[in-house]
Amino acid sequence: MLKLWSILCIILVICLLPAEGARTYIVDDDGFANYKTIGEAVVVANNGDTIYIKPGTYSEKVTLNKTLSLKPLTGETGPIILRGDGSEMGIEITAEGCSLEGLMLQNFTGPAISISSRGNIIQQNSIEAASPAILVTGSEGNSITKNAIKDCTAGVVLWYGSADNTVAENEIEGGSMPILLREAGKNQVNGNSVRDGEIGIHLMNSSLISVAGNRVEGGTFGIRIYNSSSIQIYNDQVSGSTYGLYLMDSSVIEAQDCSVADGKFGVVLENCSQSLVKGIISENNERALGLGDSYGNAIVGNSIISSNDSALEMIYSSGNNLASNTITGSPKGIIIVESNNNVLENNSLQDVDWALYVEGTSQEGFDNSIDKSNVVEGKPIAYYYHQSGEMIEGQELAHLTLAYCDGFTVRGNTITNDAIFLFGSHGNQILENNVSSCYGMRLLDSKDNLVSQNTLDMNRYSGVFLVNSDSNEISENTARENNQMGISLFNSSLNAIFGNTLDRNFETGIWFNISNGNQVSSNNVSDNPVGMLVLNSVQNQVYHNNFLENKVQAEDRGGDNSWDMGNVTGGNYWSDHMAKGNPSQGWPKIIKGGKIDSFPFQDQNGWMG
Repeated sequence: MLKLWSILCIILVICLLPAEGARTYIVDDDGFANYKTIGEAVVVANNGDTIYIKPGTYSEKVTLNKTLSLKPLTGETGPIILRGDGSEMGIEITAEGCSLEGLMLQNFTGPAISISSRGNIIQQNSIEAASPAILVTGSEGNSITKNAIKDCTAGVVLWYGSADNTVAENEIEGGSMPILLREAGKNQVNGNSVRDGEIGIHLMNSSLISVAGNRVEGGTFGIRIYNSSSIQIYNDQVSGSTYGLYLMDSSVIEAQDCSVADGKFGVVLENCSQSLVKGIISENNERALGLGDSYGNAIVGNSIISSNDSALEMIYSSGNNLASNTITGSPKGIIIVESNNNVLENNSLQDVDWALYVEGTSQEGFDNSIDKSNVVEGKPIAYYYHQSGEMIEGQELAHLTLAYCDGFTVRGNTITNDAIFLFGSHGNQILENNVSSCYGMRLLDSKDNLVSQNTLDMNRYSGVFLVNSDSNEISENTARENNQMGISLFNSSLNAIFGNTLDRNFETGIWFNISNGNQVSSNNVSDNPVGMLVLNSVQNQVYHNNFLENKVQAEDRGGDNSWDMGNVTGGNYWSDHMAKGNPSQGWPKIIKGGKIDSFPFQDQNGWMG
C-alpha cells in the first residue's frame, strides 16, 4: 500500500510540471525573478518555450535562435522597454516560428526587429526611433500586425525575396517609408494606418502584392508603385498626400475602389501599361488623374469631384480606354496632348468649364476615337477626325472639334460648353452657329475655311481666334462682350475679315500679332478699350471700317500696314475724327503708333454712297 501511494505522488508531481519543450521563464530587470535579462532566459530556453517579461527597461541585443515567444507577464501593466541607446539592433530573429508581443523598442541605429526566418508573429509592439522598425529579409510566412511605429526612418520593410508575409493593421507615423517592399513578391499589405511618412506605402521591383484597406494621410506620396507588376490595390484611402496614388514603370496594376483626396495629384500613371484604374473616388485634388507615356490601360468608372485644375489628362499616351467616368466640378475636364489611338466613351461631365481639349504637333496626335456618348450636362461632345464632306446641322452640342477634316458644313448649331475647334482642317463652312458664353471658335493650322454669320458673344477668351491659319474668310459674324478680343489673329496671313460686328469686347475688337497680308474691311468696331491693335505685322489693308466710340480707336506698332486704299477707295470712318468728304482729303487721321489714315470718311458707312 505504501509503495502504491509513492507511485501516485510521483505521477502527480510529473503532471504538475510543464511538458518538455513548452516551459515558461520570467525575466525582471529588478532581479525579482530567476533571470534579470532577456538574453539569459533565451540561453536556457528550448524550442517552444515562452519567456514572460516583467515591466522595466532592458538595454541589450536579443538573438532568438530558438523558437520562442516573448510577451508580458499576465496581469502586469507597465511598459516593457528594450532600449538601444544608439546600438544597432534590438531583437534578431533567426529561428522559425517565434512570437513577439507587447514590447516597446526604442533608439536603435539599425532595425529594432530583424527577421531572417519564416513563420514568425510580431504583434502589438511599440517601436520608436529605429532604422527601420521591422526588417524582414528573404523570409516567408511572417505576420506583422497591430504594431505601433513612430518616427522610424522606415517602418516595416520586406526585402530581397521575402514572400507570403502579412503586414496588417499596423499604425505607423512619420519616417521616409513607413511600409516598404523591395524585390519582394506575393505579400499582403492590408488595413494599415500610415500618417505623415514621405512615401506611405512603397513597392519597388515587386510583384503579386495585395495592398488593401489601408489608410494613408499626408506625405509626398501616399502609395507609390515603382517597376512592379501584378499589384492589386483595393479599398485604400489616401488623403493629403502630394501624390495620392503614383504608379511608375509598372504593368498589370489593378487599382480599384480607392479614395484619393486633398492632394496635388490624385492618381498618376507614368510609363505604365495594361493596368486598370476603376472605381476610384478622387475628390478635391488639384489634378485628379493623369497618364504620361502610358499605353493599353483602362480608366473605367471613376468619379472625379472638385478637381482644382484638370480632372483627367493624357500626355504622350496611346491605346488607352477611358470609359464611364464621371467628372463634377473642374476648370478642365479631359485634356489629351500628343496622344493617339485612345478610346473615350460614356464619360459624363458636369459643372466643368472646359470639357475636352485635344492638342498635337502632328496629325497623329489627334487620332483618337471620341464619340457622342461622352456628354457635358447631357449635351454630346462631337469629335471628328480625318473625315470629309459631313453635314452637322441644327444640333445642341457641348463641344465640336474638326481635326484634319475637309469639306464639312457646320450650320445652325449651338455650342453650350466649350468651343468650335478646327485643327489642320481645310475648305469647311462654319455658318450661323451660336458659340456664346463658352470659349468661342478657334482655328489652328487651318486654311480656306468660311466662318460666317456666327454669333460669338460673352466668351471667356476671343470670339474667333486664328493661329497659324491662312486664307480664311471671317465675315458677317457678331462678336460682343468677349473677355478678350472679338477677332484675334496670331501668325496668320492672307485672311479676309469683313462685315463683322465687334462690340464691347473687354480688350480689343480686332487683334493682329505677327500676321501679314490680311484684308480688314466693312467691319463695325465699337465700344472696345482698343478698336484694333496691330503688332509686328505688315502689309495688312484696313479700310471701309467704322471705328465707333472705342477708347483707343486703333494702334499699329512695329509694322508697315495700310489704313487707307488711296484717295478714291479711301480709308475708314472714325467717330472721334472730323473729316469732310467721303473720302476726305486733307483731313488725315493719326493712328496711335505713328500710322495715318490719309483719306478718312466724313460719314459712317460713307463708302456705301
